[in-house]
Amino acid sequence: MRVCIMNKLMNKLMVTIRESVFFVFLTLCIYHSSAFSQVTFTDVAETANVNKSSPGLGAAWADFNNDGYLDLYVSNYGATNILYKNNGDGTFADVSGDAGVDDDDNGAGIAWGDCDNDGYLDLYVVNDVGAGYGAENLLYRNNGDGTFTDIAETAGVTSVGYGLCVAWADYDADGLLDFYLTNNAHTIFCYGQSNKLYRNKGGNVFQDVTESAGVNEQGNGMGVSWCDYDNDGDQDLLVINFASPYLGSPEDNPSVLYRNNGDGTFTDVSSIAGISHLDGGHSGIWGDYDNDGDMDLFITNNSTTISQSPPISTSGENVLYRNNNDGTFSDVTETAGLDERATSIEATWVDYDNDGDLDLHVVNGGIQRDESSNLYQNNGDGTFIDVASIAGIQNTGNGEGATWGDYDNDGDMDFYAVNYRETNRLYRNYGNDNHWITIKTTGTSDNRAGIGARVVITTDSGSQMREVDGGSGFCSQDSLWVHFGLGSDESINTLKITWPNGTIQTFTDLETNQTIEIAEE
Repeated sequence: MRVCIMNKLMNKLMVTIRESVFFVFLTLCIYHSSAFSQVTFTDVAETANVNKSSPGLGAAWADFNNDGYLDLYVSNYGATNILYKNNGDGTFADVSGDAGVDDDDNGAGIAWGDCDNDGYLDLYVVNDVGAGYGAENLLYRNNGDGTFTDIAETAGVTSVGYGLCVAWADYDADGLLDFYLTNNAHTIFCYGQSNKLYRNKGGNVFQDVTESAGVNEQGNGMGVSWCDYDNDGDQDLLVINFASPYLGSPEDNPSVLYRNNGDGTFTDVSSIAGISHLDGGHSGIWGDYDNDGDMDLFITNNSTTISQSPPISTSGENVLYRNNNDGTFSDVTETAGLDERATSIEATWVDYDNDGDLDLHVVNGGIQRDESSNLYQNNGDGTFIDVASIAGIQNTGNGEGATWGDYDNDGDMDFYAVNYRETNRLYRNYGNDNHWITIKTTGTSDNRAGIGARVVITTDSGSQMREVDGGSGFCSQDSLWVHFGLGSDESINTLKITWPNGTIQTFTDLETNQTIEIAEE
């Protein structure tokens, strides 16, 4: 009897051991698979010398001196703006004073673009004047020698108002960059100007064509972005309004999608398209997250209450609109797993893990709250999962914005996080074994930076599409260099660029893991 009991106990123990070994083996396999694909980030702001603490609002990567490395401009509220020159060794030098771009008039939105087509990126800086204490916006012309000259007055683009965001685009396809500027008009904060559309006439002179173009928006302007959402070859315009009931009726201040008519005018198609957004919008970003060949839209909402008398309240959630490729959009926020309520300010589409689809980074917090940001990994099936904690980028500190770019030229996307109440952070991406390619576009008959150009690549795994973005989101701008993650694909079958003027160039059989510059022919 005792032997029988012992045999049963031994058999049970062996089963338990086998189950435990299998569980450990399975866990290791899952961990190994996750570790292979998962990417982590490390904050290197201090060692890189970009950790100055100021109330930050915006940031933008750009290679202002054409040395092949991304430099960084940061706008600060109530402190001096900073231009960091990339030393090429992982560190940066503050050259703001020497370059002549050390403005201190409540910097807000910033955007790089070569407005005079001389091969050097120029910079527009929006000054948020608060309660009406006037400060002019700035247009810094790049002199090509490491210095800049403010030409805003002679160019006719000073535009004093409660300004926030700016974005470049060649909306009339004449080869010159135009830009749109958002202002908070007729709010309890400031009796500001309406938003502005400035058409580039050449010779560093711009013309205010806001009314004649039909984009005389007088809402509580926040974010602005351009893209060809209807695939007809011209740049359409999205304006995000902060539609709090305390800043005017929400019904009177919806976000607006303007369709480019191709003749210098625009038509409001928001209702027809199904994106009449009526809440605390801050930014709108375009990206083809499902790789079906059209641009989808993500809008951030500031779900918060601002303590003042009377209090300002908004209760909206972020929204993901999937492009139906027929001029309309569908709200797929909930099914995509992006319906988390937060004080969201800024967002970016980016393939941070180089797996071939766009992921989503959302900056939360703003002036009022200290909230963690989100990094939503694209699962490839129309859904997303937040991996910010695993990736090590739960940035807190009243986040106001972020700019993504490969500052160390190692093939994966890094980002700079802008905080209002804490030190800004530079998150270096440590990457994985996935392949990639980066495209630098250079226009000839088109604008020199290639802003608005559409790039489509095709590999054995399928096709991906990007547009060279002249500014989007809230106060920040991502790198103008177009980045594609390629997963395990070791070559690119075709690469097609459609320039803003309609010219198409096609390249075949390209190697991966390289940065290439393509000039318009």
